[in-house]
Amino acid sequence: MSGAGFRLALKAAPPARVDMTGITPDRLAGLDAGAVARLTVFVGASAVALGDVFSLSGAPGAGLTLEGHDRLDNVGAGMAGGHLLAEGPVGALAGAGMVEGHLKILGNAGDDVGAGLAGGHIEIGGSTGARLAGALPGERRGMTGGTVRVAGDVGPQACVRLRGGLVLIAGSAGAGAAQRMIAGTMAVKGALGPEAGVGMKRGTLVLEQPPELLGVGFGDAGEHDLIFLSLLARRMPEVADLFGGSLSGRARRLVGDRLVGGQGEVLVLL
Repeated sequence: MSGAGFRLALKAAPPARVDMTGITPDRLAGLDAGAVARLTVFVGASAVALGDVFSLSGAPGAGLTLEGHDRLDNVGAGMAGGHLLAEGPVGALAGAGMVEGHLKILGNAGDDVGAGLAGGHIEIGGSTGARLAGALPGERRGMTGGTVRVAGDVGPQACVRLRGGLVLIAGSAGAGAAQRMIAGTMAVKGALGPEAGVGMKRGTLVLEQPPELLGVGFGDAGEHDLIFLSLLARRMPEVADLFGGSLSGRARRLVGDRLVGGQGEVLVLL
């Protein structure tokens, strides 16, 4: 990741969950070290100065580096630009509501990663909890744009109500993935858990392994040579990379959820 900037190192393990909302490179741009240290974060129910929780080094720039911890919530939430690197795990809602920028997490992440993502890129070096790329609290739509890449496994209900964008999962996905999906692409190299695609309207799932158990509203359309896959590999090379660098173009195609009049497709690569 490029862009110099500040580095935040924890002074001690957090005694409670820390809400990192507002601590993003775009919002720190133009602030000097003293102003950054005076920014407020919540530790549990208490508002404290950022400088009381973290040691600050570096200088203003387009980047921000953060020492990770699984009690740090909302890391990168609402980012509108720049580069944020978390060196280690993070908690819930990482990258929630992002509109632009690049968030890279070197460890695991908690629930609701990329909830409401509208743009930008999120990379997770480990695994995530539940509801990856889902909806923000009170919202009816999940992720609408951008890219999420996960090197490990993801928990249940990934990509529920997905409205757009690209989600790449190198590991396996838990139960209930892509339910009520409206648009976008979800690609899974590992296993896809049961009850996937229930209520799916449109969108595409690309799988390397046959799904364990789709919703009953899916019909098997047989094996096909699909020009779409070649076009997808050219337009989104990340998808081809997930499956070893190329797509043959041949896949078993399942369509659904027909119980709701859906025309979503599940493509199992051959």
